[in-house]
Amino acid sequence: MMTIRDIEKLPRGERAVTRASHQYYRALLHGASEGTRQNLRRQWLVEIQRRWPDTWKND
Repeated sequence: MMTIRDIEKLPRGERAVTRASHQYYRALLHGASEGTRQNLRRQWLVEIQRRWPDTWKND
């Protein structure tokens, strides 16, 4: 798993989605509460949709 320091070295466009992914999976591994996990998952999905908007298109 990447560290926050590693994430900060990524190109700017990749940082937000990678950071959100890191925070979500770290919460899963450390047994965070359901509310915390749902919030972090929602933030992660928002970043994925922002980064790759065509992913959720229904063509």
